[in-house]
Amino acid sequence: MASGAEKINTSLGEVDRPERRSFGREYITLGKAINDGQELITSFLKFLPRTIGARRFVMRGLLSEEAIKTSKKFGLPIEAAIPMDLVTGNQDGSAIVYIAKNGHRSPRQGENPREYIKNRRNGRTPLERARSLDKNYIPVNTLNNEDANQLFDLWERFGWTRDEIGNFIIRIQNKEPNLWFSGIRDTKTGQLVSVCNAEAIEFAGIKYIETTEYSTDKKYENQSLSTTAVSSLIAQVLRDTFYDPNRTYIPVITAEFNTSSTSPAVGASAGFIIPEFQGTDGILSYNVAVKDNGEPNSIFANSKKNDRGIPYSMLRDFALAVLPISNIQQLYPPEAVHEIINLYQ
Repeated sequence: MASGAEKINTSLGEVDRPERRSFGREYITLGKAINDGQELITSFLKFLPRTIGARRFVMRGLLSEEAIKTSKKFGLPIEAAIPMDLVTGNQDGSAIVYIAKNGHRSPRQGENPREYIKNRRNGRTPLERARSLDKNYIPVNTLNNEDANQLFDLWERFGWTRDEIGNFIIRIQNKEPNLWFSGIRDTKTGQLVSVCNAEAIEFAGIKYIETTEYSTDKKYENQSLSTTAVSSLIAQVLRDTFYDPNRTYIPVITAEFNTSSTSPAVGASAGFIIPEFQGTDGILSYNVAVKDNGEPNSIFANSKKNDRGIPYSMLRDFALAVLPISNIQQLYPPEAVHEIINLYQ
């Protein structure tokens, strides 16, 4: 995290730069594709000394089939992965792989949502949801300075500060590239009642986009507002990436779902899946903490340690999800994306 007036809140970090991130994580995203086993081992050994004293380490990168086989041979701890055939439709054995491990015992939390997501879709498309939005609500993709208090109320649970909220609003107002916002306003009060965002980084020929910070005011839950906001967010992202005729990268649209919350339900309705990958369950273990009103985890239940005002007792498992090309084609064809975006106020 930066400091002072330039302080921002980011889920993705930087590329090719080891970072000590929130909740004691040492993190690196590899800037180029790893095409052979020796290259992978060299990169891992270079990163390993930085992990000393970290609660958790994560090395993320695009690995070839050969590099993945080497990782398994040497017992590198793969937690989750996104096979690239889901993204491109081409079978080449490569995948975006998360090599990660915690320095403490990490029993699973919540339920593994993979099967749940498979069975969740109820037949309504994102466009149908957007069209049927109650007249008391409108979708928005812009922010006013006056939205700061409401946005803080919705994102404080994720550790955002008021300074970071103010900075985010400025970035959206400036139409900063690789950053998107989607929300739902109550037309009677003008207040934001459901919000989410997305940001992107580029590595190994990929634009990696994470949709995140799904949050709905408690008074407005169970009305599909979050699903509509997220689907509308995805429409924006697709317009600017997947449907950009001049793009020179592969767009990968992702999410990380707290297994102790309702976010997997939102993701399933928006078209996300949790990929199958060589026996992994796709869970990023005790990745970050969230004030989700759930029970404390069993490992840090009696700990007073906290980060950004959130106790380690709220560290959660997150399921790594992706929007596959098959669901993009089925749920978000160009004409649907265009219509959804035209509904924004």
